[in-house]
Amino acid sequence: MISIDRKIRLQDLEIFRFFKDHKMLAYVIIEDTRGPYTEEDKKLDPLCFLDEEDLNEIVNVFRIYLLSDKPLEKEDSIMLRQFFGEIVGIGSSTNYITQEYVHKDLYEHVDSQNIKTYQRMLDIVGSNYKIKAIDKKNWSHLSQE
Repeated sequence: MISIDRKIRLQDLEIFRFFKDHKMLAYVIIEDTRGPYTEEDKKLDPLCFLDEEDLNEIVNVFRIYLLSDKPLEKEDSIMLRQFFGEIVGIGSSTNYITQEYVHKDLYEHVDSQNIKTYQRMLDIVGSNYKIKAIDKKNWSHLSQE
């Protein structure tokens, strides 16, 4: 049985918890970089085999980070890569990169109600994204008027 729980949804960032057979498998972070491949990206397999001209056509790269406390089994890695790769809309000028990260004490300091927890995850994967605190005056409230 597979279950997905979205923890954060911002304009350029989404963070999910992914469960398999009632067991936490990984956190999945999707970041819209709103930018092209970096020079470091171009060195990654299979991008290193593409022509520079083809790489420069991509003007928006999504990053999909798979973050867990131990290495994923090969079939789980493939499943997560395929599933979340389908979520990201790609086209002639948009693509994505998926990278896996292992942080052995990932779940030691998890507080799903604290933004600092998710910022720590972004720091672990090397993202430059900074989650801004929400000002209370910007909250939308439902009313029954």
